[in-house]
Amino acid sequence: MTRLVKFSKKEPLPIEIADNKKVWICMCGLSEKFPYCSGKHKLLKDEQDDKLYFYDDDYQRKQVKEIIFEIE
Repeated sequence: MTRLVKFSKKEPLPIEIADNKKVWICMCGLSEKFPYCSGKHKLLKDEQDDKLYFYDDDYQRKQVKEIIFEIE
């Protein structure tokens, strides 16, 4: 099944675990260590909030111009 998922956060979510240690959870969807943050959110710093983007396998950003849903 193919899924289209939109991640809208640009920063990881810090979670405190035992002994005051933290882990950072990916909220941007680009991490190769998902669900943990790998720092890929830094690629998003100059994205415009009113535009929609996708990233290819080489993390090259592409702007989405149109989405067409076909329901059968």
